[in-house]
Amino acid sequence: MRLIDADKLYDWVRRECNPYGKPTIDFESGNRMLDMIKRSSTAFDKEKVIDEIHISSAGIVVNMNVSSSYAEGYIDAAKDIIEIVEKGGIE
Repeated sequence: MRLIDADKLYDWVRRECNPYGKPTIDFESGNRMLDMIKRSSTAFDKEKVIDEIHISSAGIVVNMNVSSSYAEGYIDAAKDIIEIVEKGGIE
């Protein structure tokens, strides 16, 4: 499975579904696709993922008896992961 930009897909279907010209997608099928895209749920909740990273990283650092430099490295890694999630993963 891969995540897609539903807004871009919606815009593409809307552009290709043209009742007045020669459409790539027939009007009725296009409208059904647009409705399906609108009703589809998000594959994951970005804020929930970020919260889980915060909770798990804090719990691991607290529960591990490690040096402060190791804990700082772990926290820095968690911050990097959160930044990647916030940006959407890829450019």
